[in-house]
Amino acid sequence: MDTKAKLKYVFVEWQERELPEFHMRHKTLRLDSPHVADILGVRRCGKTYFMYQLISSLIESGIQKTNILYINLDDDRLLPLNGDELRLLIDTYREFYEISPKHKLYLFLDEIQNIPDWEKWVKSTYDREQKIKIVISGSNASLLSSDLSTLLTGRHLTSRMFPFSFAEFLEAHEVKLYLKNLQYSKKNIEIKKRFNEYLENGGFPEVIFYPSIKHMELLQSYFEDIINKDIISRHNLRSAQTLKQLSVYCIENIAKTYTFNSLKKIFANYIPLSTDVIINYLSYLENAFLLFSVKHYDYSLKKQINKPRKLYCIDTGMVNAISFRFSNNTGQLYENLVFLQLLRSNREMYYWQDDKGLEVDFVIKEGLKAGRLIQVCSDISDAVTRAREINGLVSGLKHFNIPEGTIITSDLFDEEKVDGKKIRYVPLWYWLLETEELRK
Repeated sequence: MDTKAKLKYVFVEWQERELPEFHMRHKTLRLDSPHVADILGVRRCGKTYFMYQLISSLIESGIQKTNILYINLDDDRLLPLNGDELRLLIDTYREFYEISPKHKLYLFLDEIQNIPDWEKWVKSTYDREQKIKIVISGSNASLLSSDLSTLLTGRHLTSRMFPFSFAEFLEAHEVKLYLKNLQYSKKNIEIKKRFNEYLENGGFPEVIFYPSIKHMELLQSYFEDIINKDIISRHNLRSAQTLKQLSVYCIENIAKTYTFNSLKKIFANYIPLSTDVIINYLSYLENAFLLFSVKHYDYSLKKQINKPRKLYCIDTGMVNAISFRFSNNTGQLYENLVFLQLLRSNREMYYWQDDKGLEVDFVIKEGLKAGRLIQVCSDISDAVTRAREINGLVSGLKHFNIPEGTIITSDLFDEEKVDGKKIRYVPLWYWLLETEELRK
């Protein structure tokens, strides 16, 4: 079957089928600008269904479905397809369907990284076709690196997708929220129960909507796909084993500091890795949205570069599915959830340590300076632990001249003054919902 015939088959199927049911995400993307819209996020986080959400909003606004074309470029029936063959797409569609001249043609291209040289086609289409709105999605941050960034400078707007937030998770389970009185409501019993489920299983859509599926095996399969399809095949790596072992180690040690040299020493006895290989592998894992790194806050860029970093994972369910857990890692999971919520909110964040080793988990930069400090501790009942967390936070508040900070705990609402600084205690489940409310 030639390329035109394959495309026509996909066109007809798209126009004849109904949109599948989808859950509304707490996310918007404006389609009235001329820019190419790119939706980036980890594999299986819901990018396709977010496209359906956008398509549904277009149809509700009066756009005819013949003016909307969605193509899944992960569809085996279209492969192999290359950038040159993409040139046939629009002309072939116009031959087959009458497009209303009142509106643009909205072109949704899902998982576009599967098509070689696609970026040149997107650039030429953007320049040539004034009445086409292009929306693309991909599972790799390097989708918009190098050549494409140069080709589309000032012509594209990026939107990042993540697995479900806790608020979206609750809505998916039809748990209604009234944040104003939630601290004192009986409703918080149900919410805390759901929070423990969210902490354990994470927010990937299939985990939420198909509870009968074995979650651990599903998340392990996601991990394998990320390693093999988004990294190994993309970078032509000879062996997946070394990359897997490094990624598993990093996932097991989320929220802990590391340096490239410390990782090199850890693996030296059984998998000798050069510093360059470690740097490259970590960049691949970050580009695939599996891991994220956080730097130390320092006014000196040189010192910041030389300080250890922290790593976090895209999903706590993924952490639990991949890690070999021999001890309680609740504190690390709490910190990971805080990181992800801050990332969803597009916050620029760092961690910080003073000269005595006292640490602040998150320093949120606002404008040109540190604006908010957040400490995370799942269990603050132990006196030694509480003193450590308070002393670290107060040290940071004094250093950055900030009047108050937050300590996120498992289930404590409180406030106190320490050395002239106000400390607010708030449970993580509540903080996640509170932050989501501010993010809308």
